[in-house]
Amino acid sequence: MGIISQRSRVFDGQRMPCLLLAGLLPLLLVACGGGGGSGGAEVPPPAVLPVPPLSAECQPGSVARLVQDSAAQQGRNTEVALLACPGQELRQLRWTQTAGPALNPLSARSQAISVDPQLGQNYRFELSYLDEQGRSFRETLPLEAKALADANSLQLRGEPSVMSGGKTSLRATHPLMASPEWAAATVLWTQVDGPSLDLGERGAWRLLLTAPQLSQDAIVRLRATVTLSGGRQASGEFSLLVQAQPLRLPADPLFGSKDPASRVYPYLAQGPYAAALDDCIYNPRLSRSSPNNLCTLGRLPLLGQATGGAVPTVEQVMERVLVSNDWMGAVFERFLREQDPQQDFRRMLSSVTAIVIGGRVRPSFYWSATGAIYLDGSFFWLSPEQRDTVSESPDPRSNFGAALNYASPWRYVKNNNHAYASLAREPRLSRPLSDLAYPLGSLLYHELTHAADFMPPLTHASLPSNKRVYEAGPARSLSQNLYEQLPFYSSEMQGLAKVLSFGATATALQQSYTPSDIAGFFSRDRVSDDYAYSVPDGANFSREDAAMLLEEAMMQLRYGVLRDYAVTNKLQDGALSADLIVNWGQRGRIGEAAIKPRVKLVLAEAMPWVSPNLVDGLAAPLQLRSGLSWGANLDQTALAAGRIRPLSAQQRFNEQEQTTRELRSR
Repeated sequence: MGIISQRSRVFDGQRMPCLLLAGLLPLLLVACGGGGGSGGAEVPPPAVLPVPPLSAECQPGSVARLVQDSAAQQGRNTEVALLACPGQELRQLRWTQTAGPALNPLSARSQAISVDPQLGQNYRFELSYLDEQGRSFRETLPLEAKALADANSLQLRGEPSVMSGGKTSLRATHPLMASPEWAAATVLWTQVDGPSLDLGERGAWRLLLTAPQLSQDAIVRLRATVTLSGGRQASGEFSLLVQAQPLRLPADPLFGSKDPASRVYPYLAQGPYAAALDDCIYNPRLSRSSPNNLCTLGRLPLLGQATGGAVPTVEQVMERVLVSNDWMGAVFERFLREQDPQQDFRRMLSSVTAIVIGGRVRPSFYWSATGAIYLDGSFFWLSPEQRDTVSESPDPRSNFGAALNYASPWRYVKNNNHAYASLAREPRLSRPLSDLAYPLGSLLYHELTHAADFMPPLTHASLPSNKRVYEAGPARSLSQNLYEQLPFYSSEMQGLAKVLSFGATATALQQSYTPSDIAGFFSRDRVSDDYAYSVPDGANFSREDAAMLLEEAMMQLRYGVLRDYAVTNKLQDGALSADLIVNWGQRGRIGEAAIKPRVKLVLAEAMPWVSPNLVDGLAAPLQLRSGLSWGANLDQTALAAGRIRPLSAQQRFNEQEQTTRELRSR
């Protein structure tokens, strides 16, 4: 959020600028300009406010304390954290490296950073921040690495801070991970220090954990120990900052304890909407109680309102972005400039108030309470270092359908191959921006259809400024029109969606359904995916129906990418998704004659700049081969020629990563 060097205070009814000065020592000096008191009398400056020097412990009057690894070693991860003292909150942090070879901390606007210093180099950081009263502080922090004591030391990777109650992950790695010796090694995670954690599965290279509920900031120190052949061991440690939730939380927070808000900040610290974004979008103090403190469209208008109906520029879009790490905003900006040639995404973004990109947002979603879309940061990374800052915690819907006796895998394909590849964690590889086009493009089409569902583009000019987003929308939404004019039919599939999407307990009848039963229910209906049946309790129509229709249609119309959907046997633990047996399936189901009129209805309301006549050009669906595996159905050209093309190692990895993830987050 940037460094603030000037604030305003009110003296005798006049607003006076106050310059905040700080030297190398953490002693706050506030010097205010002279003001006009009555009769020309000079207003005396406020008293100097002494603050104890920054140290590892809080003292009376302290705002924060610094925790730094005293044994930083070359090439090993080293964490440095600024902890708020009890009763304090820290804001607008920024770590700026001022000396030494660039370390490029990717969490430079959070309370903690993780870096890999090199031997013989002297590093220096300047740390700036504000306290709850708006007082400004600057600190100069040196860092020097010692020689590495053990060449087999591990590197531990992850975001170095997490909010109290939040989910996060860490991963152990080593340059020799691909070698046979390291591939056969065993790993064990232990806690060294700090508030107690349930480490769950401690014997994997990836550690998934939930931060404890704390009333004040604390450090949790974790260690990973690897045992190699012959009993040799290697270890590494990671200092994780657990941040207390902000003070004075509402009794009924909008982002509750099961899904607490994670740390994000306006990407453009000095942008015209920065304060409103901070207050209105992902703030833990937002309340769902009535009356609530959600913001009106006067405080934070839709992007389309602010542009007067014109296509938003990239600059205007970026004024509405919040991120958990700066690199996410930079990648999103590049994506809009280089991967949106039809301007679909910028036009669709007119229906949102903000875009949140977070390393702990999972799954992605749109929320009418704030009018914002919340996007999973795993769709944006380009380098392995960026990927390290994104949590690997699973989608909370994982295994909702574990009791059911079938699976419904899907994938995007182009030219009889996966439309995009998945990359393993090892070796640590980068990917080009073009690799984001299909996965991120499909995500944006989906989530932005939700935004248009609540705030159709043709209504933006007439929206009242004194209403909140959920109050200001039209009486009849896009999804309601779809439900009333061209509904889906299967009550069985709608009941199963209660299990798969919302976690309801499967009935004995639902558990007895075979893949053939599901294929019968689904194939006779007119939806493109079983996610379309997700009707929340208390509602009589689904909003996922419209989003799935537009997503699949636009991926084919804009990119020539087709979507496979199938019904198969159940995916067993440890099984390979590529080996699931297809009972029924289609490639490009969106081209079914019964589905096209539904696509046209959605397209006309959500994307009025696109001619509905384009829907007539959607390819007719191709039937997948029942009795063959999901992997064997990838190359339909080979099947038409009477042969089955074996999957390559990369294709099998794609199937395992993409299909397994999607099956367990439905």
